[in-house]
Amino acid sequence: MLSYMARAAYGYDDRYLITVTGRVDGASSLAPGNKYFTYPAVGLGWNIINEKFMKKYTFVNNLKLRGGYGISGNRNVAPYSTLGELTPSAYNFGSTGQLAYTLTNLANPNLGWQSTGQYDIGLDFALFNNRITANIDVYKQNTKDILLSVNLPPSTGTGTTFENLGKTEGKGFEINLSTVNIQTKGGFNWSSDFSFSMNREQITELTTPQQQFDKGNGWFVGQPINVIYDVKKIGIWQIGDSPGIDPSKSQANGAVYLPVRGQTSPAQYPGQIRVEDIDNNGVINANDRQILGTFQPKWEGGFTNRFSYKAFDLSVVTFARMGMKVLVPYMTADGGSAGFAFFNQSRVNQIRTNYWTVNNPTNDFPAPDASTDRLLYGSTLGYRDGSFIKMRSINVGYTFPSKLVQKIRMSSLRVYANVTNPFILYSPLVKSGLAIDPEGNGYGGSVASAGGDGQAAVPNRQISVNLNNPSIRQFTFGVNAKF
Repeated sequence: MLSYMARAAYGYDDRYLITVTGRVDGASSLAPGNKYFTYPAVGLGWNIINEKFMKKYTFVNNLKLRGGYGISGNRNVAPYSTLGELTPSAYNFGSTGQLAYTLTNLANPNLGWQSTGQYDIGLDFALFNNRITANIDVYKQNTKDILLSVNLPPSTGTGTTFENLGKTEGKGFEINLSTVNIQTKGGFNWSSDFSFSMNREQITELTTPQQQFDKGNGWFVGQPINVIYDVKKIGIWQIGDSPGIDPSKSQANGAVYLPVRGQTSPAQYPGQIRVEDIDNNGVINANDRQILGTFQPKWEGGFTNRFSYKAFDLSVVTFARMGMKVLVPYMTADGGSAGFAFFNQSRVNQIRTNYWTVNNPTNDFPAPDASTDRLLYGSTLGYRDGSFIKMRSINVGYTFPSKLVQKIRMSSLRVYANVTNPFILYSPLVKSGLAIDPEGNGYGGSVASAGGDGQAAVPNRQISVNLNNPSIRQFTFGVNAKF
């Protein structure tokens, strides 16, 4: 990286403020002719509190309106991404294999900067002797020339390439509020910090203005970049859906049934996953895929409460992330003789699996089947509600009186105890017994529809919840001493 930056700031009468910034960045990882990028920014501020007409509003301690526009750049690609990549391989020639190289990643000699332009309007205020303070921001951003690793058709002879593609739009709202709720002469105090944010992202353009979707990469105009695109599980096929007994078909649950009514391809039997047939043609194929959700939460928030009484202090931190899907890989199922993938989870924490059986006609999980019959649509088992409200931390402390501390030749002494991630207040995933922690601890990967139905895997570029490394619950006891 090589950067140049200049900034100028001007203020008039501590009321009107302006800051102008210009920046030039160069990145050697990008293509020749596209290594440098220039982007400006301007910020404006109006200290309304310093206007003459505000003097009569004595309960207002601070009031400032601000806004700005700026462009930022992103060059986050690995070195040599513009040059492509070769992998050692071999090919048949004569009686022995000959050394060769396979093109793994296609070169892009035109790869350049990704850029984002953002507008922001904010309001800062303080009221009632600063007992209520807040920062409110509303923003909108537009990103273009996005740096993406794109899956290429197999006919190209390579897997992926980096390209500058498409446009996205993001807009959101953020608020940070601090309050002093109680403040008594007897030494009891209670104050709070509250944060809340909403962000809405969507793709506004793909490779051309006319293109509305790229199903191979899971991109759709009008949707976030990170969506789940697959067939939709609507339950489990039940005994009543089969017309009778077929002795030639043996099921692991001990019953033998004809294929279910209304579906001709592929043939399915009671106890198997039932998915939505969008076009009602009796055939489940790639045309029946749909957008099932997004990894983008509807909102996030935090709530911190601090209490103190004389020498004692207590702080409690709560955090929430609501309204998004997560991928639970250990609940996706695999076809073939291996049966369900989660049969192989005996070495880690176990989940509560409500399997379908003749005596338990549930719609949660299909019948356990380790036979050679292939399990179809097992990927649909892993898409779950990832909403949660967690207690992040609880901290309690005691500060010894100064007179006592001075007797032992110290200036201050405080003992404290803290617990991190003590418990979960709300989580549909944990309540159902399918996870021990709802918060994502993995990223990326792709999930293919199980059962060999010819539907290719769609990348899942966001949050996954795994059993192996949940959030740590930690207890800490300590002493703060100053001599």
